[in-house]
Amino acid sequence: MRMYHFCICFLLLFIPGKSSAQELLYQKPLNSAAKSMTTDELGNVYIIFKDNSLVKYSLNGDSLGNYRSIQNGDLATVDASNPLKLLLFYPEYGKITFLDRMLSPKNEMDLKKLNLFQPTAAGMARDGNIWVYDVQLAKLQKIDEQLNVMQQSDDLRSATGDVLFPVQILDRDRKIYTVDTAKGIFVFDQYATILTNMDLFHVKQLQVFDHTLVYSTQQKWISYDLNIMKEQTLPLPDDPEFIMARIEKERIYYLFTHKLQIFRTIHN
Repeated sequence: MRMYHFCICFLLLFIPGKSSAQELLYQKPLNSAAKSMTTDELGNVYIIFKDNSLVKYSLNGDSLGNYRSIQNGDLATVDASNPLKLLLFYPEYGKITFLDRMLSPKNEMDLKKLNLFQPTAAGMARDGNIWVYDVQLAKLQKIDEQLNVMQQSDDLRSATGDVLFPVQILDRDRKIYTVDTAKGIFVFDQYATILTNMDLFHVKQLQVFDHTLVYSTQQKWISYDLNIMKEQTLPLPDDPEFIMARIEKERIYYLFTHKLQIFRTIHN
């Protein structure tokens, strides 16, 4: 069902000859300066602000909760793949915080206790554990909340001939995607064995729907079909305050520094 919604809402935009438009459903002014956002499968939006706060908004733009930590350094990413268990990653201090759906803290992990002193990315595994990458070890690891290592890759410097600095880890359809803005997207299996890498650069944030990768750069939105290795693009707002775009639950989300826009795609 999720893939069906995605096809209706996004892929039809790329069909030549089709007339399509985006209907603005809601525009939310933001009092603080936004930094990034993510969404969950229910259509909720999670915005990270430059003051290190996290605010959750509903499908219709209503505020549903907020959270802010001043002791763990900058909040880099939020993984909302499980709306009931959010993963907040603070790389500066090597901390992971878990929040419930009301944005109340439930648990915190200190990655330094696992000798991970330079983590650059962390994300939820589909089985409820955590994927994390550490530059010093150059390994992708799956760990549990008790800091036990469940799976780990070999030293990726040997496999890739380079040092990776992934900023996002995404577990979808039994594959693990790591996003390095400079070196591309690397794909692993569930056992942390590297499968392939793709020369897709400057990815701001990756979404995966079946065999389709969706991501945005500063200038364009890209749909990349893994079956035919072909990309199609759409322009993004030409606005100096534009930050990023996402798609979820038959909605398109545009984040700007001081506003959130929520659209629905209509076809004529």
